[in-house]
Amino acid sequence: MQGLTKRQAQTLDYIRKSIEERGYPPTLREIGEYMGIRSTNGVNDHLRALERKGYLRREDMKSRALRLVNQDDTPES
Repeated sequence: MQGLTKRQAQTLDYIRKSIEERGYPPTLREIGEYMGIRSTNGVNDHLRALERKGYLRREDMKSRALRLVNQDDTPES
């Protein structure tokens, strides 16, 4: 897996914590609120990068359809 930018690591950490605390992943809007990103398209850019780098898998057209890959891995900065 490739290294992450600081923002990608923050996004991944938020998704991981959300799953641990609530049992399910956050919505795009929740991620955006946490990251200070107003546009869900901006959130999608980060999620696509995490997918390309092998940290995340998503199912299209489904709410909260985020799945972490190798959840035991610590994100690199």
